[in-house]
Amino acid sequence: MKSSVLLVAALAGSAAAQPGVQPTPPPAAPGPSTPATPAAPGGPNPAQPTTSAGPEALTLERAIEIAMKQQPSLRQSKAQLEAAQGRADLARTARLPTIGLDASVGSRSSRGAPTTAAPQGNAEFFTHAESTGLGASLNWTITDFGRTAASIRAAELNADAAEASIGTITLDIRTNVETAYLDAVARRRLVQVAEATVKSEDAHLDQARRFVAAQAKDPIEVAQAQSRDANARSALAQAQSNEAIALANLRSAIGWVDPTRSPTVAPNWPVPPETEPAALIALVDTARKNRPEILQLDKLLEAAGANLDAAHAERRPVLSANAQTQWSPGTGNWSPQPSWSAGLQLAVPLFDGGRASADIRIANANVMTASANRDALLVTLTSQLDAARSEIIANHANVAASTEAVSAARAQLQLSEARYTQGLGSQIELADAQTAVTTAEGNLVQAEFQLASAWAQLHRAVAQQ
Repeated sequence: MKSSVLLVAALAGSAAAQPGVQPTPPPAAPGPSTPATPAAPGGPNPAQPTTSAGPEALTLERAIEIAMKQQPSLRQSKAQLEAAQGRADLARTARLPTIGLDASVGSRSSRGAPTTAAPQGNAEFFTHAESTGLGASLNWTITDFGRTAASIRAAELNADAAEASIGTITLDIRTNVETAYLDAVARRRLVQVAEATVKSEDAHLDQARRFVAAQAKDPIEVAQAQSRDANARSALAQAQSNEAIALANLRSAIGWVDPTRSPTVAPNWPVPPETEPAALIALVDTARKNRPEILQLDKLLEAAGANLDAAHAERRPVLSANAQTQWSPGTGNWSPQPSWSAGLQLAVPLFDGGRASADIRIANANVMTASANRDALLVTLTSQLDAARSEIIANHANVAASTEAVSAARAQLQLSEARYTQGLGSQIELADAQTAVTTAEGNLVQAEFQLASAWAQLHRAVAQQ
């Protein structure tokens, strides 16, 4: 929507300038006397900085390729997947035993040995005794009757959902780059229209001056031509500014981190399919199979169910085993036998103050939320596909009608210019013809942009790479 609003504003500025000749053709391919286009940034690793500077001519495919390597949002999504997999590993550790070793050494004041003079022994501050200790322990939860299994399943499903989200982020990046690229192409084409208009107005101004010099026209026509020429140059400056903004948005969508280079685009539309889109039912069926968001929400719904099972299992007993051994020699005896102990423990939670009930309530709410989110996506999916399909059909007709309007307006301009050259027409007639051409060319750019954007939105809705 933002791109469409900006295009309308640009068209309004161009119409005020009253330009009107056919846009100039795209720049020629590099030849012997033309410098070649700089290489793509970074080569195999575009995230690395480059020392050369200059504009980078991008195709849509190249822009998407760079974005898949550089976009920070994709790296963030992959980091979130790594964290989710780590939480799944953490949940599995509850099934494994824990083994620990401990060692200690210390010194303390000690009561002296009993004597005849002091049968109770003598305590002196500087009399000391050393103590040491070496031990090992093992603890193992044998079973908690399904609580750990439910927690592990929930963690694994959350990791699967995080993996599916990478597909969603990839589609979003592709669509954002494609939309920004199409906007940049539209701005480039409007700049071409404005450049051709300036060239045309320069010629009309020169023609008016020659007529006035020959006393064949009123001098006011020179002033009128000068006004239109100035307006055309103003419209060109605005179109160039809008193009620069569009290229900055494209840089952001790509995630281009090298400030020494800037992207540029050719004024050629990525050709959309000429055929009409498939029927709505077929599109909905394809989207429900391909959309990673649906897989992600399915996994989140299953994870919420597993968390609910784990919450119910909080009230179940826990059976665990433990064993330990200890060796503790002292100052007077450095060869004691080590001691050991082992046993089983069954812990039965009788009352937890309502914590389990609260966890169950929260887990139930999470299940309902996940189910509602999935249903909401299915509802909006159909409307998204229907809207994109309708826009494509309407804009196909709009492009055809706008193309005919451009041809008719150019023919009218040629007739007006011929009449003016023969001294039969007026500046008013010529200005009206130029305005008609400008409006028609701008409308054609707008229709082509909307058609290409509608195809991009349809591709996103059906998760087409």
